[in-house]
Amino acid sequence: MLKKTLNKISSITLFFITIATTEVEALETIFNADITVDSSFIDNNTFSKNVIRGLLNVGFETNLTNLIGKQSYISVGYAVQRGEQGSDIAIDIQGFSNIDEQDFNHAYEVIFAVKLNKKLFIKLGQMDANSDFAFTEYGLEFINSSMGVSPTIQGLPTYPQPSIGIYSQYKLNSAITTRLGYYESSAKYNHFDDFFSIAEVQWHYQGHSSVKLGAWNHSYLESSDRISASSTDIYIVADHYFNEKFSAFMQWGQAKKKVVAVDQHFSLGVKYQGLFSEEDTLGLGFTQADVVGADSEQVTELFYLFPINDKINIKPDLQFISSPSGDKSVSDLLIFTLRLTAQF
Repeated sequence: MLKKTLNKISSITLFFITIATTEVEALETIFNADITVDSSFIDNNTFSKNVIRGLLNVGFETNLTNLIGKQSYISVGYAVQRGEQGSDIAIDIQGFSNIDEQDFNHAYEVIFAVKLNKKLFIKLGQMDANSDFAFTEYGLEFINSSMGVSPTIQGLPTYPQPSIGIYSQYKLNSAITTRLGYYESSAKYNHFDDFFSIAEVQWHYQGHSSVKLGAWNHSYLESSDRISASSTDIYIVADHYFNEKFSAFMQWGQAKKKVVAVDQHFSLGVKYQGLFSEEDTLGLGFTQADVVGADSEQVTELFYLFPINDKINIKPDLQFISSPSGDKSVSDLLIFTLRLTAQF
């Protein structure tokens, strides 16, 4: 059924591509590509190893506003990842690199989006839910995965495998925005009777600052005997803008111990822009994950982002990981990563 649905989405996408090529004056298509390459040196006093991995994203977005009459677009993306999976070596539970994964290449997002009126915005298709929910605006430059999304949110359809769903956003007023999402669960479960639903309320204040409160539910069937299981819980994300140079974030999440690996998570970080040039960024963050049946894994991360030009930047990143996966018998880790990012 999943393949049939994806085929339908692909057919719709091809339809819009055909329109885009025949109605050049009415539609605008923007093509994009970016590549991220990490080289990480992992050391824990008993062994050291260097791992390299890369992620390539290509895609396009076609504006359909002139065709449909409402502000709308389609967006299609394809992703390719190659290299060693660093967390298999580091044995950390939070993921010291947010592009870390087994090799893959597949369609990443296939989205149709439309703004129905001044308040209501809707998206349909295969999408990365973390682009809309539970992300930290001022934590995006950090490399550790838990700086960007709480590991307590089980089943969230995000990297490396988004899933089919529907997303709606309703702006109550200038300060309050509500969001709802309903998705086929993570591809790891691979059933259309496995679903992930999420709701979020965001309060905007002082221009670029906000607080988000979210609740989620992941219902799925386990193993071949199809035993029903479910998890429901909450999270909080706060982003505060002090001035054009200084910003900070905080996030907290919890989940029931019976069905998750991490039952509580907390992170916070600060970011300073313009240390040596107008565009460079220095960041310092801390994240702690309470591992079920073990102790807490704690990570301190320091990075410096330096743009070579408007398309290419480099980011040296240092992480100290205490009690990897909550195991105090394992030596602490020191991981240095050099990240190169280029946009085309």
